[in-house]
Parts: sequence; C-alpha cells; structure tokens
Amino acid sequence: MQPRSFRLSALAIVLVVPWLVAGQATAANEPYVVGAVVSESGPAATLGRPAADSIEMAVDEINAAGGVDGHPLKLTILDDQSDPTTAVTSLRRLLDMHPVAVIGSSGTPPSLAMIPVATTAGVPLISLGSSAQIIEPIADRHWIFKIPVADTFISQRLQQSMKARGLTRIAVVYRDDDYGKTGLAHFIDVGKPLGIQVVAAEPIAPTATDATTQLTRIKASNPQAVLIWTTLPSATVVAKGYRELAMPYPVYYSEGSANPLFLAQAGDAVNGALFATEKAAVADAIPASDPQKRVLTHYATEFAKRYPKDGPPSIFGGFGYDAVYVLAEGLKHSGADSAKLRGYLEHITYIGVSGVFRTSPTDHNGLGLDAVELTQAENGKFVVRR
Repeated sequence: MQPRSFRLSALAIVLVVPWLVAGQATAANEPYVVGAVVSESGPAATLGRPAADSIEMAVDEINAAGGVDGHPLKLTILDDQSDPTTAVTSLRRLLDMHPVAVIGSSGTPPSLAMIPVATTAGVPLISLGSSAQIIEPIADRHWIFKIPVADTFISQRLQQSMKARGLTRIAVVYRDDDYGKTGLAHFIDVGKPLGIQVVAAEPIAPTATDATTQLTRIKASNPQAVLIWTTLPSATVVAKGYRELAMPYPVYYSEGSANPLFLAQAGDAVNGALFATEKAAVADAIPASDPQKRVLTHYATEFAKRYPKDGPPSIFGGFGYDAVYVLAEGLKHSGADSAKLRGYLEHITYIGVSGVFRTSPTDHNGLGLDAVELTQAENGKFVVRR
C-alpha cells in the first residue's frame, strides 16, 4: 500500500469552477491534508483506477489555481485492493497523517467497512460507493457523505422503463456482496408500489468465471425481463452467458456495469441492453443548455489526455473528481477544522460531473432522479434512451 502522491501541473489549466482564482500565494499557507482510499487493484480496479486518476487530476487543478483560499491540497492515495479489511487498514494509516477529510472507497463493501472508523475519528468520509445504506440512516451517518446517486434512484429509473414496457416480473442476478445485496433489497422496495415483482434472485461472485447455473435458474423462473446488478469482471461473464443460452428476455444493468470497458469486453453480447447511469456515460449527447455540459466536457477532455492507459472517461472517474471539488467547496468555509467541514458539507451546491449536488442535513448525497440517465448499448457506445 504505497502512497500515491499528486503530481502538480506546471502548466496553467483552464478551470470550470468559478471560485478558483489563479495567482493566490500558497507558500505562506499550510496545506490541507487530504487522504483517499480507492481500489486500484483487485476486482474493483476498473472503478478505482479512474477514480484515483481523477482525484489526482482535481487536486492538480485546484493547486495550479492557487489552492483553496491560498492553501494547497496535500494528497495521499492508498490502494485497498478491493478488500474491506485492507480499506480499514488504509484508513487508519491515513488518519495517522491527520487529514481534514478522507475520500473513499470505490465501492459499497469497503465504504461500509470504513464508516465506523471514520465516525469514531470524527473525520468526514466522502464515499464513492452507490448504496443508499452508506449514508442511511442519517442519524448513524453523521460524518459520512457520498458522491454517486443512490441506488434507490437507479432502481426507480430502471423500473420506470420496465413499467412503461409492461415488464413486471423481473429476475435478478446480483453481485454476492453488500453492493449487490443492498441493490437487490432497494430494487424490491422501490418496485412494490409499481407492482414490480422479483421472481428470482441469483447471487454471483464478483470474480465469477461462469454464470450458467444462475442463468439456467433465471430462465426457469419465466421472467419478463432480467436485471443484472453487478460490475466487472462478472458483468462480462453474465453477458456472454446470456447470449450463449439464447435467453429471450430484455436485459437491464445497474450503473455498476455502465462502464465503457464492459462494452468493449462484452461486444455484441451486450448490444440492446439498457443501463441506468449518470450523464458522464453519454457526455457527448448532453445538450449545451444543460448546466453540467461545461464540466462534463472539461472532465472528459482532460481525463482522456492525462490517463489514456485507464480507458475512456467514465462515471467512476467522475465520482473521484467530484469528491475533491465537493470537499474543496466545504474547505472554503471551514478551514482545516474537520468538525466545521462536516457541517459545511451538509450545505453544498455544486454542479459536477455526476450531477447537480444540493446536500442538506437530511441528505448527505444531494442528488436525485434527475441525475440518472437511461441508456442503451449500441455498437460499443452508450446511447440515451428516453
């Protein structure tokens, strides 16, 4: 778990956040220490590597513009290897550095594991995981915030499409961990008022190499549609198995699979599948009138230039990028006081890659259904579907 330090750009950077003013002196001001725990290796690496890159990129932009009110951000990123226990160990290591806040981790299981430690330490934790359980119930999540839109809204958007197409008997293949289990539970709860029924639910390991057993059982349940609630690498296994078994049902995916790398790996096997995701997956199709358009274009352009090795820009990198800017918005008011920062993080208004954030004391995410896009896979790209 070697620290990954930010790389300070020596060039001027075109910024999209108006409060950053170039030319502020930083030498006389102490840095704000920031930690991050992300999954740069292991099964969740396709989420964590772009997030780490994007966290670093955002810190470089802020520091190149003079920091936050003259204070540079001092960043250390640790790899949790996609493991909750390692995530906790990494968080404890970062806490020894006395950070004002910590970003992480890349997914739901390590984020949930980190919550008690961050809470006890009294340090804000900004998660990059999707489950609403990360910030609920709010009474137990006083120090916890998150960037991705909650999985309850992902479920709502998926079910709007299902209901409109007369699909009410749904079978689910879900990742066999907290990401998949909470996603399934929230999908069931959200679907009850709409009359949407889960007729079968089959777990799959995050690193599974075959999905024949799960898909055979799904087929026997005679659903009207199938929902796949997982991430790479198991998403590709399910997609290819689905095609090999010639399953005739419409297929939907949660945002965990809304990854351009997945489309490249699955190829024709995923053509026509529907995904609930954020606007970053279809940045080119977002109209110029959309308030997010400027930051979406800036983020996608800069990420592609700086980090081509980690694939095309994705929603997962956007989560890390937004986390830094949301944190910086709070630091403008709090300084290096974690308790004050926590309070200001409950009153953020910020136009980001992932949506237009409006946090409150009862909502530590600040995004809603309007942050979710329904898209379809077509020849290796995500296409907006209304």
